[in-house]
Amino acid sequence: MILHTLPQGWTWSTLTEIASPNKNAIVDGPFGSSLKTSDYRPNGVPVLQGKNITNSQFEWKEIRYISEEKADELKRSQVRIGDLLMIKIGSIGYSAYLDDLNGHDFAVIPANMAKISFDTKKVNKRYAWHWLNNPPSVRKLNSLSSKTAQSALNLTKIKTFPIPLPPLTEQKRIAAILDKADAIRRKRQAAIKLADDFLRATFLDMFGDPVTNPRGWPWGTLGDFIHSAKDGPHISPQYSTNGIPFLSTRHIRPGKIIWEDLKYISREEAKRQWLKCKPEKGDILYTKGGTTGIAAVFDSDQEIAVWVHVSLLKTNHKKAEPVWLESMLNTAYCYSQSQRFTHGITNQDLGLTRMVNIKTYSPPLELQKMFSRIVAKVKYTMANHRRQKEQASNLFNSLAQRAFRGEL
Repeated sequence: MILHTLPQGWTWSTLTEIASPNKNAIVDGPFGSSLKTSDYRPNGVPVLQGKNITNSQFEWKEIRYISEEKADELKRSQVRIGDLLMIKIGSIGYSAYLDDLNGHDFAVIPANMAKISFDTKKVNKRYAWHWLNNPPSVRKLNSLSSKTAQSALNLTKIKTFPIPLPPLTEQKRIAAILDKADAIRRKRQAAIKLADDFLRATFLDMFGDPVTNPRGWPWGTLGDFIHSAKDGPHISPQYSTNGIPFLSTRHIRPGKIIWEDLKYISREEAKRQWLKCKPEKGDILYTKGGTTGIAAVFDSDQEIAVWVHVSLLKTNHKKAEPVWLESMLNTAYCYSQSQRFTHGITNQDLGLTRMVNIKTYSPPLELQKMFSRIVAKVKYTMANHRRQKEQASNLFNSLAQRAFRGEL
């Protein structure tokens, strides 16, 4: 498979051709009943999962274990430090190098993952990692997946996936350049995370953990802090190419609204029925269907429509600051209550009449306002970090495209 023309001295290769000559250099996890929930133990041999790959990096978290005897049965699917892990079912294309086994000699991967052991005499591992994680490669891997209920990439497609291969010295040079550019964008992301962590710590420092309520604030319910709770029309939207932006639960994240991948409904359709639930600046959008219990202040003058799975909370400003109430609803304490109040299996719904009973404490309004001012300053800084991260990402992607065409 040739994706584009390469410079002289470069060749198109496949992952199989640059894999280790050892047996099972490219394998996936066991299928069917070979690995069941009942096989898991409190300790033993680690079983890695897709959630251990975050932002193309491996993270040692939420690890499951199986017995050594079970691991021996699944030895075909064993992985060791230095192997590349790839998700092949669901979130296809995400990959990371396994660089931490917390003292274990090896681990096992499940059915939704594959591993690649590279021949370092043929390919630089960092070069291969950058190639597999650059956006065109991820899109190509997704295009090769089966279009069933859950996307899946078979092992043959992985083995035959192409990679542009310059001489090894050039691979190392390209990898070093991309590593430096990647480090810059990751620093920007780390700065954003630190700011998020600071806000959570500030909330707990000012108000105390709601589980224990160490300040002894009076108790109340969500209904005490709002004038009303309503949701969008209980109908399916008729999408348009332009018009009024339409927000669903996937656009609501803890403390922020994601203005990406928006769909639209016509202005005429919106005026007829959708704008009866019209968010205004300072309202709180709170997810009540599907993924429930996530809150974000609507901090915009833009006219939007919301689906039935998004509820609109009108804050009572004499009792609560929207920013404080948003943070309170996003605490683990309130989130766990929202999950208890969520009913249904196929169609989960938090319910307007149930959500108002979520228990909260009630700190003084002036303290809430002080917290809001702190949040405003930190979010201003975070916005700058996000702009810098976007610039760094654009630079990295541009460098990567040029690098894999031999133009660096």
